[in-house]
Amino acid sequence: MSAETLVVPWLAAAGMMLVALVIVINIRPDPKLIAESIEAARGTAPLSPASAAPLSVLLRRPGVATAMISGVVSFALMAAVMNLTGYVVVQHHHHAQHLVFPIIGAHVLGMYLLMPAVGWIVDRAGRPRTLVSGLILLGASTAGLAWFESVASVAILLFGLGLGWNVSFVAATSQLADIAAPGERGRLLGFNDLLAGLCGAVFVLLGGFVLADFGVAALTLGAAAIALAPIVFILVSGRSRALPQHA
Repeated sequence: MSAETLVVPWLAAAGMMLVALVIVINIRPDPKLIAESIEAARGTAPLSPASAAPLSVLLRRPGVATAMISGVVSFALMAAVMNLTGYVVVQHHHHAQHLVFPIIGAHVLGMYLLMPAVGWIVDRAGRPRTLVSGLILLGASTAGLAWFESVASVAILLFGLGLGWNVSFVAATSQLADIAAPGERGRLLGFNDLLAGLCGAVFVLLGGFVLADFGVAALTLGAAAIALAPIVFILVSGRSRALPQHA
């Protein structure tokens, strides 16, 4: 596909981002005010900007590291696998180039279609349980790309990849929001999103090298192993909190 062919989609994407920017700016009331109202209804006084904990203190709070590692890993792997799948499908599996669109479309549906239901499930089932479930789904979907090559199967796996990221990232973000007060959430969640974006870019670059030098199996199975690794931290963290504390 030539650069001239991509000009219109690029410009359209820029226009969509501008529309999204206008919508975000005009959200009323501010979500921060909603959070402060909820805290006030619970009898908790909102923090003043001066009393909000600095980022270094927030990062040392129990549960923050586990949630952040899990969320960042899930986002970075999702971004890397999604961006490299076009090459896998078109070049390695010898499919027609236009078939990339329905595959990526299925992935986007997995990312966002069930978002309201996922939020409800995270609240009912709990953060750790849904976080582990999302990482398992993400890892299994990524590993499946090593064996399944048809367009339909790859689309299903990419849907699972998007849904796994959805579940794990919503659970991780919810846990971070629970740990921080309303006046601290912007600082903590903003750093989490920045770190996730940076790691996503790094994983895409590293994934490209792995794909070129070692092939699809090494990329997908290696990514699946990385996706499952944070589960160990989640289980160890949960077990340590369950142990009795001695004076």
